[in-house]
Amino acid sequence: MKKWRRKWVILACITALAGFAGCAGTSHPTVTLPASVFSRHLLVMPFQAVQSRGSIVACPICGRSNPAGPILPEAEGVLTDMLVVGLQQRGFDVIPMSHVEEEITKIGEKRAVKEPITTAKLLAKKFRVKLVVAGVVFEYRARLGSSLGVEHPAVVSFSLHLIDGETGHILWSDRYYEAQKALSEDVTNIGRFLKRKGKWVTARRLAHDGMNTLLDNFPERK
Repeated sequence: MKKWRRKWVILACITALAGFAGCAGTSHPTVTLPASVFSRHLLVMPFQAVQSRGSIVACPICGRSNPAGPILPEAEGVLTDMLVVGLQQRGFDVIPMSHVEEEITKIGEKRAVKEPITTAKLLAKKFRVKLVVAGVVFEYRARLGSSLGVEHPAVVSFSLHLIDGETGHILWSDRYYEAQKALSEDVTNIGRFLKRKGKWVTARRLAHDGMNTLLDNFPERK
C-alpha cells in the first residue's frame, strides 16, 4: 500500500508542476525514393506565410486543411533558415538561398506565391536540381508571458513538401502543429515536458522541435 501511495504522490506532484506538454505533432514512416528520383543536391524555396481570418486554411501547395492563426513577421525567415540548416546537418547539399531569392525576384514574387509548383519547376530547371523543398507556415504565435507562466502559449503550424523539379509532382508532404499545453492537460507528452525542463517555451523553440520532427521523416533513397 505504501508503494502505491508513493506512486500517486509522485504523479500528483508532477501534474501540479507548472510544466507543459506538446500537442499534435505528426509522425509517419519514412518514405523511400528510387535512385532515379532521389538526390542529395536540392533547392529550398523560402517559406510562404498564409494568413487566414479563420482557424483553418488550405495549403497553397497540396490543398490540405491546416490549423491557422496569427503569424509573426519573423516566421518565414526563421523557418527557412531552420529548414536549410536541418537539411545540411542531414547530409544534403542545398543551393545558396541568396541565389534562389535572386531568381525568384526575376520570376516575380507575386507569381511565386500564386504558382508555387510552377515556380518550383522553373527554379529546378534554372539550378539543374531534381528536387525542391517548399514550406508553408499557417500560424506562428509568440507566447504571452514568461517561461514560468503564460496568458497564452506559443503556437506553430507549418508544412513541408518535397517536389519533383521536372514534373511538379509532390513526392512527400508532412505537417506539424503544436500549441503547448500544461502537463495537467495532457500527460501523454511527459517526455517533451521533461526535455523542456517544465517551462513554457517560445515559438522559435516549438518551430525548432517541429522542424526536426518532420526532417527526421524526410525521404531517403531506396
